[in-house]
Amino acid sequence: MAVAQISILSKNEIELVHQKTLKILEETGVAVLSQHALAVLESGGAKIDRKSMRAWIPERLVEETVKRAPKRIKLCARNPKQDMPVPRAGPPYMATNGTAVHMPDIDTGKRRATTGKDLRDFMVLCDAMTPLDYVWPIVTAHDAPVSSHALSELAISLQNTTKHVQGEAMSGEEAKAEIEVASAIVGGREELEKRPIFSVIQCPICPLEFERGSVEAVMEFARAGIPVVSMSMALCGLTAPVTLAGTIAIVNAENLASFAVSQMTKPGAPVVYSSESATPNMRTGEIHYGSLEEGLIAIAAAQMAKHYGVPSMVGGFGAGFTGESPGIHVNPAELIFGGVTTLTLTDYASGIGGLDQAKGAALEQIIIDCDLWEQVREMRKDVPMDEARFVTDLIKQVGPGGTYLKVAHTAKNMRSELFLPSGEKADIYAIYQLDKGQKDMVDKARARAKKILKDHVPEPVEKSVKEKIDEILDKHKD
Repeated sequence: MAVAQISILSKNEIELVHQKTLKILEETGVAVLSQHALAVLESGGAKIDRKSMRAWIPERLVEETVKRAPKRIKLCARNPKQDMPVPRAGPPYMATNGTAVHMPDIDTGKRRATTGKDLRDFMVLCDAMTPLDYVWPIVTAHDAPVSSHALSELAISLQNTTKHVQGEAMSGEEAKAEIEVASAIVGGREELEKRPIFSVIQCPICPLEFERGSVEAVMEFARAGIPVVSMSMALCGLTAPVTLAGTIAIVNAENLASFAVSQMTKPGAPVVYSSESATPNMRTGEIHYGSLEEGLIAIAAAQMAKHYGVPSMVGGFGAGFTGESPGIHVNPAELIFGGVTTLTLTDYASGIGGLDQAKGAALEQIIIDCDLWEQVREMRKDVPMDEARFVTDLIKQVGPGGTYLKVAHTAKNMRSELFLPSGEKADIYAIYQLDKGQKDMVDKARARAKKILKDHVPEPVEKSVKEKIDEILDKHKD
């Protein structure tokens, strides 16, 4: 197979990043604001200062961590046909964006805060969109209890799609409740460990700090066999050095430190190396999604994950990130970044449906982004180079100056060899006619979204399971 891939680090530079990371972990260390997590790291050989709540992680603990971390994992789904085993040879599995706080109402277009009902609508739509492989709870359920937002959003998502759900938890107690919800769906905790139908993103506080609630959640998930995505969100010149080399080292150090907590808690706990690091807008301080530097860091992060042999989730894709309304809001840098995502060595990626630098989301944007992703991901498809596909006999038959349009081989194989979008999606691909077609494109995406919400019914959980989930949610209300 021939596969398009992109890298920026040479073998020597990969080793240099690793050595500088060891220096950071052993000499600077990491802040770990949990006595339980500090104890776990200490058991693995880390030097601990309980007063300052800092851990210094030696090289031998890093080596043991990498040795223990599984090299193959599977993010499972309620529907086993939608399971996602890695390592992934072709394009990355793609997910939505996550936890936006506002959306344009699909009927009025007016911007408003999101609710649990909105999240249900998003999940139903995502369940129907085949280019989406898994989902994040894309919008916040503002009407959920403050202390258990993530729990409520995970429960809504798991009940309204058969795809894998990737959530988060703010504390060890919330992590336990999420494990309880998922266990009710699959038939018990042992079954959940065999088939984890959800995973979690747990972000260090950059630079090099692990908040108590999040790191204790990591430990609970490790014990239950729930995959943990250690998403570093470094910002060059703000929470990491302005140099890309320094930022990449910070990203690597945060991932390895998080892995150490998981592996010292339970050897073989599934983990995913991750970065959503970028540059800040130096005028406002907010993250600048889609920057060229974000793409470069993503490429390097994916290479470091492959160096350690662990699964990875880096990069993102979405045409609406810089806009506040649905549509294609792109500049050349963001177009390049979208292409780069498909060509990194990553296993998972995300970003579908996001608006307003990830603060917003739109049902229409899900349609638009999925249609675009369906085309863009073709850059990473496997290109078979077997003997039969060279068709030298056919080339001889047609001869110089001939045409292949009329031969049976072309008609027979064109749909398997070429990307041919349906007529329904034609407006989405007219990316260079934005002035003429943008409004019409969004209107058609809105109509398609409404039709799906009307007609599509995701496979429900059993009534007894729903009642059990409701009991768990009631128990964790404020």
